[in-house]
Formats: sequence, structure tokens, C-alpha cells
Amino acid sequence: MLKSHFTWNWLLTMMVLALLSLVFGVLNSLYIENIGRNLIVEADFISSSIEGSLNSARYQEVQEMTAMFSSRFSKALVIVDGRGNVMASSGKIKLEDLPLEAVLNGKKYVDKGVVRIVVLRQFRAAVPVASESKTAWAVIVGLLPKDIANIVKVNLLFFVFIFLGALLSTLIWKRVSSLIKPLETMVDVARNFTNGNFSRTVHVNSQSEIGKLSKELNLLAKKLRVTMEENEENKILMNELLESLEDGVLLVDDENKIIFVNASANKIVNLDAKKAVGKKLISVVRHYELNEAVNKAINLGIPVYKEITLLPSDKILKASIIPFKDKREKTAGCIVVVKDLTEIKRIEKMRTDFICNISHELKTPLTSIRGFVETLNDGAYQNPALAKRFLKIIEKEVGRLCRLIDNMLDLSMIEMNQIRLNIKDVCAQEIIKEVGVIFENRLREKDLAYYEKFQEKLPKVKADPDWLRQIFVNLMDNAVKYTPNGGNVWIEAESKGDMVEFRVCDNGRGIPEKDIPRIFERFYRVDKHRAAGNGGSGLGLAIVKHLVKAFGGDIRVESKVNQGSKFIFTLKKA
Repeated sequence: MLKSHFTWNWLLTMMVLALLSLVFGVLNSLYIENIGRNLIVEADFISSSIEGSLNSARYQEVQEMTAMFSSRFSKALVIVDGRGNVMASSGKIKLEDLPLEAVLNGKKYVDKGVVRIVVLRQFRAAVPVASESKTAWAVIVGLLPKDIANIVKVNLLFFVFIFLGALLSTLIWKRVSSLIKPLETMVDVARNFTNGNFSRTVHVNSQSEIGKLSKELNLLAKKLRVTMEENEENKILMNELLESLEDGVLLVDDENKIIFVNASANKIVNLDAKKAVGKKLISVVRHYELNEAVNKAINLGIPVYKEITLLPSDKILKASIIPFKDKREKTAGCIVVVKDLTEIKRIEKMRTDFICNISHELKTPLTSIRGFVETLNDGAYQNPALAKRFLKIIEKEVGRLCRLIDNMLDLSMIEMNQIRLNIKDVCAQEIIKEVGVIFENRLREKDLAYYEKFQEKLPKVKADPDWLRQIFVNLMDNAVKYTPNGGNVWIEAESKGDMVEFRVCDNGRGIPEKDIPRIFERFYRVDKHRAAGNGGSGLGLAIVKHLVKAFGGDIRVESKVNQGSKFIFTLKKA
């Protein structure tokens, strides 16, 4: 009862302070509005007074009148023309946020709002000046900083008074409440214990029985709180550990419902954790074999390991399903750990393909060499013309083997960043012209039209000149090789932003869309017809890709079957 009595007194005091605040606010608003009206009146008077001088272009007189009116009314005063240029001024007035265009069109303006005036420290009024010509002017009148400071001071003093009154009233109320609060607090604390809240304590500085009881209650709360905090920290640590794993983790209960999903599982299995929790596993991850493996682990209580393929993404996952038990040693669910093997499988396939391809690339010339050597040993060496022909073929195949090995070594060194690039400012236009000369004979043999299309004053690029030449040689070699007789081959170059884009183009066979993503892989062939008899190592485009990346550029392909191809790459400007 005593506490309620003092509480009502405190509330009454707060209501009185609130009423005072309301009254002050109304009076203060009326006072501000009155100042605003006075500013408008003064601005109108000044506008009519200087109208004649402005229309007669007596600007020196306008400046003198501005200073006079500013002094007479103790206000800051600015005259601006239709372009916002200051014609005359006395005192400082901010013009940036004034709606000058509306004022110049005939509207009057005055700053409104106590908060705006107090915070921005400005109070202005603006009116148009009647004009006999097309030229428009505006008069802006503003309070001086000292007048605005007085307004701010009054508002601050009042709010300090209200704040101190509220603070003093509250302190008195708290002091009285502290005398009767301990028992009520102990009851509340005991209730909180039943709800699992052990954070509240009772503070009684007394040696009485109530004081001793409060200390024991606080000690109990502390021990319970420490225990709960330790449990919560362990839970958070476990969650952070699960969330930091690269492998996906799902917890499933004995009813096959999902109870936890970590971030990696969201990404790997492509699901939404918030929507997945509480749902059956089969309804979220629609994979029958995975669902059966989880059921087997729960029913038999044994770990199950399964490799599955998710559709339609074709992700290959390894699922490790480990059951866990409750206090009664009954299987309560299982932990499903999924590892994404897609990239590993892709690399394994690439490695297998590489071994097969390199074996094929080595076997073909070696078989040819072996056949001709056996033929020579069987007596063909006695025929000089035939022997010479065979030896030239053997020499050609040996050269092919050497080029293959050299290209493999180059590509390996580029991939491992073991080559020293002499990056400098290079004139790519000159290198392209040199490459055109290199391919003159081959172009003539196939009756191919070749031309170059450069942007005027093409910028230099950052590159190693020798390796840049190799890029163009490899791309030109492909263009010439896969363009039928009578076709066209050309090179384009132009500046784009801070890069220079190069395009090696042809109107040859083109590349099927499904093969474009793999065209830069080592030994990758679009089809047997492209590979047959071309004499290449199958590494040219892979070398090009890695060199362009090493120069800080990028490369892509645009191609349509039977319409031709464009190999487009970019390099940084010098």
C-alpha cells in the first residue's frame, strides 16, 4: 500500500511536468510563429523599398539600403537575383536549402518548426520583389545568430528544468521504494526461478533475517545462472563449430524430421534452413536413397555411408549417417554429414582424361615412327628416294613430339607461376602485324582472306611481348586451321574502359554451344574431325587462357556452328 501511495505521487508529479511541457510547447510555437510573421512583414517592407532601385539597376544604392535595413531591423539581409546570385548582403544567411525558385515565382517562405530552428540554428523569411522586367529578385531576412541563440537558450533551460524535475522526482520515488522493495523483489525472483530466469538478484544491506534470506537467495541464483550460462556457451560453441564446417550437417530426429541444418548444408543441398527445420527429410531433400539410408541408420542404430547424385544439379555427395542415442540408450535420431565430391570427381575425370589424351597424343607419332623404322629395317633403306621420304615423315613426327612436350612444359610452368613475365608497355598492333606476316604462306595456301581492324590510336597494353605474340600465334593457328578454303580470318582491337579488347575471328566451322565451356581444357577436342590430322598438341588454347589470366585479363568465346568463331580477350591498358 505504501509503495502504491508513493507511486501515485510520483505519477502525479510526472503529469504536472508533462502539462508544463505542453503549455511551454504551445506558447513557444506561438512565439516562433509571431517572429515568422514579423520577418515576413519586414521582408515585404524591404522588398517594396528597394523595388525601384532594383528595377532601375541602381545596385550600389541597393547595397547601401540593404546595410541600412539590416542595421535598423537588427537582422541579416540578403538580396538574390533569378539565378540565385547574391546582389547585396548584410550578415550571413544560408541559402542552400531555401526554395528560391518558388519564391522567385511569387510565393513567400518562412522557416517553420521549433526543432528545425534550434537544430539548424537559422530562422529566415523570403519574399519576391515586384519587377517591371523579366528579371526576378528575392529578399531574404534572417535572425542574427545572437537572437537565435536566445531562442535556443530558452528552450534548453526549460528542458533542463523539466529533466531535472523528472530526475529529482524519480530519485525520491526510488529511494522510498527501496525501503519496501526487498520482499516484493524476492517473491519476483522466486517466480523467475520457476521460469528459468536466474539473472535477477536481491540487494538488502541489512543483518536482519530478510537480509540473510536475500543473500542465500542471491547465492542460489548465482550458482544456477553460472550453470545455465555454461550450458548456453557450450550450445553456442557447438553451433559455431557446426556452422564453420565446410561439410553440410543435418540433424534428423527418430521421426525423420529435420531439427538442425548448418550453413554448408544450405549451400550444398540447396535448401532454406528456416523452412526445412521441422519438416520430413524426404520433403526437403527429395532423394529416395538418402531417405532410405537415414531410415536404416535410425532403425538399426548403425552408421551408414552412401554416395548419391542430386538432380537436377548433378552434384555428387558423400553422405555419412551416424545415429545418436538419448539418456535411455534409445536411438533418438541421426547426424547426416554431406560432403560435396563434385569438384573432386571432376578433377579425377580431368586427370583420367589427361592421361588418356597424353597417351594418345604420344602413341600416335610413336606408332608412326616405329612403323617407318621397321619398314626401313626390312630393306626400305636400300631405296634412297623411299628412305628419304620415310625419314622426313619420322622427322615431322619427332617435331610433333617435341612441340607437344614443349607445350606441356610451358603450360605447367605458367600454371605454377614459374615463368618470369617481362611485363611492360607493349604495342599490340605491331605484334599483330608480325603474326600476320608469319601466317602469310598458310593463308595463301588455303586462299583465306585476312585483314586487321584496329581502333585509331590503339592504346598500348601491359603484357610480356614474347608471350603476347604466342597468344596471337595460337589463336591464329586455330582460326586458319579450322576455316575452310576461301574463308575469312581477321583480328579486331579496340579500347574499352581501362582495358583493350582483342578479337581473333573466322567464319569457319564454329564450335557447338555444349563444347564452349570446355574449349580451354587441355587436349579437349570438339569432335574427331577437328582433331584429325591437324598436327596440333591440343594445348594451345589452354596456354592462351593461362597467359591472359597471368596478364590480368580475361578470355571468352563466341561461336556458332558453320558461322565461325570469335576468341575475345582483354588486357589492361598501359
